[in-house]
Amino acid sequence: MKSLSKDWITEGLIDVEYKTYLLLAYLSEVKKEFNERKIYPGFSDLFKHYQNILSVKTGREQMKSQFPKALNSADWESMKLEYVEKVSDNDFFQVMDEIIEYSIPMMKNHLEEGKELVELVEKNLSISEIGISSIQNDHGYFFLFAPPKKEAEVYQYTLAKVQLPDGFYRALHVSHLSNIRLSYTNTFEAIKTDLIRSSTATTLPATYLIESDVYMPWEESLLPVAKRRLVEFLAKENRIAP
Repeated sequence: MKSLSKDWITEGLIDVEYKTYLLLAYLSEVKKEFNERKIYPGFSDLFKHYQNILSVKTGREQMKSQFPKALNSADWESMKLEYVEKVSDNDFFQVMDEIIEYSIPMMKNHLEEGKELVELVEKNLSISEIGISSIQNDHGYFFLFAPPKKEAEVYQYTLAKVQLPDGFYRALHVSHLSNIRLSYTNTFEAIKTDLIRSSTATTLPATYLIESDVYMPWEESLLPVAKRRLVEFLAKENRIAP
């Protein structure tokens, strides 16, 4: 997918037509991905650009509020004073403001489309534990299954605590183990038993089935949404090691 520079608004030629061309070319690529039901990385990348341009707009508004103002008129009956700015923006900032005001609704519309795809996957995902529950679920396995496929993808996961400037978050680290064809004898319970036999762990691993009722692109849609939903599911179970 064609990317957009983080500093695309301020770098290079500051021209409304040129910046509009860059934005529309980028959004066209995002739209193409969404039409193919591919959520990531387009959705997260677009969200970062949207948050960035909102920050730029906030910065511009703060800058404008610091401009010196002069009293223009006074309405003493309503006790209102009207001020005008003594310093006006130069052409650079006026063009930037025009680009910002054009870009925000365009990005927001595409984000809404991506959000609809995320919600489509989420509402068609179900998570259930396979076999006997484990004491802790901060590590284990999960099977990702989406009919009409006859195979399940087997993953091993570890849930780690990550510290960011605004607090602690849970990050799911995943490794793909195998692709296993299902049958009357090769059930999810049987697959879990095989995993336990081949594992060197001393405790019973947590094992989950994540099943989707809709088939979407695997790496770009199903897997990333499934990983996020699994983190939420594990947190609600409240069996995560401190």
